[in-house]
Amino acid sequence: MKNENNIDIVGGGPAGLSVGYFAKKVGMQAKIHEASSTIGGNCKTIIDGEFKYDTGAHRLHDKSEYVTNEIKLLLGNKLKRVTSPSKIYYRGKFLNFPISVSDLVYNLDLSSLIKIIYDNILTRLRKRPLPESFKQVAYQSYGKTISKMFLISYTEKLWGEDADNLDPTISGGRLKALNLRSLIKDLFLIKKTDSDHLEGAFYYPEQGFGEIFNALGKKIGPENIFLNKKVCNVYHDNNKILSVSDNNGENNFINNLVYTAPIDELVKSLSPAAPKHILDKLKFIKYRELMICVLYLDLKSFSPNASIYFPDLECPFTRIYEPKNRSTKMSPIEKTCIVVEVPMGERNMKIDSAKEVVYNKILSYLENKNLIKSEKIINYKLVKVKSAYPIITRDSALIIKEIKKYLSRFNNLNMIGRNSSFEYLHTHNIMERSRSLINEMISL
Repeated sequence: MKNENNIDIVGGGPAGLSVGYFAKKVGMQAKIHEASSTIGGNCKTIIDGEFKYDTGAHRLHDKSEYVTNEIKLLLGNKLKRVTSPSKIYYRGKFLNFPISVSDLVYNLDLSSLIKIIYDNILTRLRKRPLPESFKQVAYQSYGKTISKMFLISYTEKLWGEDADNLDPTISGGRLKALNLRSLIKDLFLIKKTDSDHLEGAFYYPEQGFGEIFNALGKKIGPENIFLNKKVCNVYHDNNKILSVSDNNGENNFINNLVYTAPIDELVKSLSPAAPKHILDKLKFIKYRELMICVLYLDLKSFSPNASIYFPDLECPFTRIYEPKNRSTKMSPIEKTCIVVEVPMGERNMKIDSAKEVVYNKILSYLENKNLIKSEKIINYKLVKVKSAYPIITRDSALIIKEIKKYLSRFNNLNMIGRNSSFEYLHTHNIMERSRSLINEMISL
């Protein structure tokens, strides 16, 4: 392979490791520059004594046959198929997720059901324009009644923005549109397949989701991964990236640069500096921060579910997942832990909130709803997850297009990953794009 096809990768998270892995497979030389002391980004598995948990409710959706098979080759029989369902906690009841009409029949009053059916019949009869916001996507998929009950409040709590202002792409393909056939199918309990159940079957490594990225790192080789190396300056000649320098003052000349860290960090690091009108737009680029609270429990099980979603605006968190329901190796046999995801921001828990305040609010809600008893809590830990995902508003989506247009002048620069491409992506999306990028590079 020619030297000009060697690549430097900024960021050792899922995107950077995927690019490095596929580069190594075709014989390219790839170097990863990672700012922290470990790889994995926001997809790490943390080990705390007898317990393991991920920094998020990650799972591998079997949406790409190639990616699934590639990870199976990496992990072998350590990659397990999981069928644990997900639920929505609504007014003291656990409803199926995705939402099914048959489930609502048993849990909602007659007037609400009539509104739901009327909404969806009306929605199907009307001409539906291309949605311009998440709210429009929700209304077109489920109708106003269901959307207002579950989707709008949950989404606004998750993202910290009005649903009218959120870009349609944040749904990430997770909203299945109802139609008259599916309404009747749900209503009369016609048996579904796995493909009908978006949150049903998925794949998960028995030692935690981070094992996927640890395996990618091993294939790349530790000699090609440089930890504690934060890229601070990206030097260019207006057409090409020439070199990058890190926090230790080390300078690396560049043939090809793949950037997977936040896009605003890239723009700020450019030397010569980006034009003022581009720099001015960076103030509109925002990322969601999370606090995950791990409760270690003196219980064999908290629930049988993969994830539980909480649309209630009075609830300080958005989701609970139980690692043990993904793999029994994540907790001791007689104990379990749950991971509570708390979005941080002006409309939710304040970013500078003390950890004890966050914990007490979580505990208060769980106890008031009789979901847990405090005497069953052995211990707890709180972990901040910075830049968990980009906040994609209708305005920021337009601004990102302009920033990307400016960055496209650099013919040896590529951007991949949630925070770099500023898109809501799943693991299979990221790995597919990484593979495509490498295939394009070797064909040039």
